[in-house]
Amino acid sequence: MENKDKLIPKSGLKLRRIGNRHMIVEVSDSCVNLTNVYSLNGTAARLWEMVCNGEGRTAGELAEGLCKTYDVEYGRALRDVERQIEEWEKMGLLSRRGTGRSEEHT
Repeated sequence: MENKDKLIPKSGLKLRRIGNRHMIVEVSDSCVNLTNVYSLNGTAARLWEMVCNGEGRTAGELAEGLCKTYDVEYGRALRDVERQIEEWEKMGLLSRRGTGRSEEHT
């Protein structure tokens, strides 16, 4: 993945916290679709928040954010971020835009 690709979360997804667990759920109108619920650890939940809040629109920006939040080297953070982004893409939770490449997941 190229670091300058913008990350776009699928619309209608919300991060919810239940106890000490984080989950991404699909929300439409006032209902929550529990058919597809994605469980996240605390670090992945922080990454998702950064993507959705515009704090990290690229893998590099997300890695920098992790370095500020956690005691981790930039190279390792970037590898972990790229791996998580690829997983979310496969699940259809986000897409990348930039460098002439556009992938939409429905």
